[in-house]
Amino acid sequence: MSLQFSLKFRMNENIPGRNLQEDSILFEERFSRCCPLLHFLAFRILGSDEEVEDAVQSCRITASRNPPRFQYEGAFRRWLVRVLMDEALAVLRQRKAALPLSVE
Repeated sequence: MSLQFSLKFRMNENIPGRNLQEDSILFEERFSRCCPLLHFLAFRILGSDEEVEDAVQSCRITASRNPPRFQYEGAFRRWLVRVLMDEALAVLRQRKAALPLSVE
């Protein structure tokens, strides 16, 4: 079994004695600790406070749908940063698509 498969399997395996409410509370606690970093990164990418809030909220929604169970806080934070970057890049793509084309 490869290391990557092994890590994915351990990350998503069910932990006996835990329920969805505990998982939800743990996710919210971890997410709130990462919020300052997520806001900072989103602002660096997007440059607009309004778009930053939208990107962070989209990140929260996307991440909360199926949060993995990372043992270490750093792994969770890296995963959230990746989700946020995907959301911010989607905003940039939408912004670029909305620009009028110039005929020159």
